[in-house]
Amino acid sequence: LVLPFTHIKQWYQRRVRGTSNEINKRIKSDSHKQEATDVKTSEGKCDRLKQSIAQLRQQLAQAVSEHRQSEQGLRSRKIKTESALETWIAKYDTDMGERQDEYEQIEAVYKIEKQQLEDLEERFAVLEEEYNRIMEERRIAAERKAEEERRMRLLTKAAVVIQAHWRSFATRKKLKQKKKGKKGKKGK
Repeated sequence: LVLPFTHIKQWYQRRVRGTSNEINKRIKSDSHKQEATDVKTSEGKCDRLKQSIAQLRQQLAQAVSEHRQSEQGLRSRKIKTESALETWIAKYDTDMGERQDEYEQIEAVYKIEKQQLEDLEERFAVLEEEYNRIMEERRIAAERKAEEERRMRLLTKAAVVIQAHWRSFATRKKLKQKKKGKKGKKGK
């Protein structure tokens, strides 16, 4: 049986077409099944992602709300702190202004009193010099007087001693004369 080449070709083509159609059908069927599975899987993933997105959006909204409240509290605290700080700065400036004025007044009084003190010290220096001179003169006069008194006591003591010796001499002389006078009367 020799079939002409055209018949073989036709037969082969039919067979390839039949096989190819079956393969195509199987591939299409498998791809439809795979596509359906992939679609279901994808839809499941999309649903889970949508749920996750919804949950995350809810968490975000809650976090934003909490943070806004926290931020509002912090802003309120910041405003109060700034207000208190401005009050303290104003009070400090007022106090320092008053103290500066007081300091300047005290400094002016100090300069006046310092000048008066310098004037008085100059006068006092002159008076002190005169006082020291007078005190030196008095000291010298007191030393002279003390020396004079010492000399006078010495002279007085010397005079008393001399007078005592003179009296004793005179008394002894009288006594000798009396004894001579008695001896002379007896012997006559």
